[in-house]
Amino acid sequence: MCAFYRPRYHVTAPTGRLNDPNGMFVDGDTLHAYYQKDPAFPFAPKRTGWGHVSMNMRTRAQWIHHPDALYPDAAYDSNGCYSGGAIRDESGAIRLFYTGNLYRYQEQQRIRFTSQNSVLVHDVAGAHGGIYRRNPGNPLIDGPASGYTEHYRDPMITRDPHGGHTYRMVLGAQRENETGGIVLYHSDDLDTWDFAGELHFDLSNAQPGTSPDIIPGGYMWECPNLVSIRDRHDGQIYEVLIFCPQGLVSHTDSCGMTHYASSDQCGYVVGHLRGNRFEVLRGFSELDYGHHFYAPQVCYEQPEQDIADSLIMLGWMGLPAHDDTPSVDAEGWVHSLTLPRRLILDQGVVRQELLIPDLPQGAADGVFHYQTQLNDVAQRIVLADTSGTARVSISYEPGLLRVHYAGDTRCVTCEPGQCEVFVDGATVEITAMSGRRAFSIAAFPTPGETWVEPYKL
Repeated sequence: MCAFYRPRYHVTAPTGRLNDPNGMFVDGDTLHAYYQKDPAFPFAPKRTGWGHVSMNMRTRAQWIHHPDALYPDAAYDSNGCYSGGAIRDESGAIRLFYTGNLYRYQEQQRIRFTSQNSVLVHDVAGAHGGIYRRNPGNPLIDGPASGYTEHYRDPMITRDPHGGHTYRMVLGAQRENETGGIVLYHSDDLDTWDFAGELHFDLSNAQPGTSPDIIPGGYMWECPNLVSIRDRHDGQIYEVLIFCPQGLVSHTDSCGMTHYASSDQCGYVVGHLRGNRFEVLRGFSELDYGHHFYAPQVCYEQPEQDIADSLIMLGWMGLPAHDDTPSVDAEGWVHSLTLPRRLILDQGVVRQELLIPDLPQGAADGVFHYQTQLNDVAQRIVLADTSGTARVSISYEPGLLRVHYAGDTRCVTCEPGQCEVFVDGATVEITAMSGRRAFSIAAFPTPGETWVEPYKL
């Protein structure tokens, strides 16, 4: 019986395994995104490179797949081209940055070596989707700074709006005591990088976010994004730092709100960066409360700006070590990216808008866009498939929103407002409370079935 798992409007690898989005940038009307790709999964050893897709942001038609951009074949990345970001240099050229992964054996032990590297991109709008030349000066950062392990990765580069340096880079890191942190580098030419130290958090003026911790713990912090953005409410400029702490312990607070339900989490803090001191004004808040969301990347929606009014974000609709999904055997792929989401900062809170594609009349089976107003009356929204089986349910009572899938219920505080649901193959995305709450779920209908339009009880 045919399955209907592969989404039409979300990025999936043509074959194999997809994970983190990488190297996002906007070029004219086109959003370019790269992603971690293991095309031979699950039949061959891991050989992570970068896939490449693009989308016209005006029409929001389906993604276009281009030839792969990176493959692990250099001396410093032969065991993987891992996550990183993109930046436009002074000449207007695009440069990609990534972590090279290399294993060597010493006294019969496998030792990991990581380095930070760059790639110059030519003709990204051309028929081949770009020509990619590794920097002959690679590795640009050959190993971790003193006091850190080889878990030192995921370079994200932006222009430094504070002056003194042209560019800044943040890296996810693990200290030698096996706790997580973020380190900062500066450069004026994108080739020579100076270590500026670890980000230290000043909590003297911090207000809590939605999570139990002002700053969480964890054994490793991955995939940092550091951006300067203007708040819609007061017009002031703040830094938003997004990062992914691993190893947090699940917690339910006194309101019944679910926190850290997965061991791999993602959230953000808001404040001001002064040198390498991050003055936290609003503490850690989870970016997405759903069952499958990790390792997001953002880019400025208006690329010519050094300070954003809005951001575009893609997230990975998957989790580390969660690769056993029905789509592997049925269709030969695993995991997807989220829809592009527009992020704005409003009163110190990140709001997310799903950038819904312009669906044609009589949209294909398994694709639905559903909107409803949550008010002062309890209600339930059900996502069922053609077998009649309810697979996802969204239950609202004034003050609380519960999302249930496969025996796992996530609960968040939620005020009245619009609720938006987009269903596309094996992907479900939900926003509520004017985009202040978001849920991403890799939700699979019954084998051989497809979704029916969501309905309300």
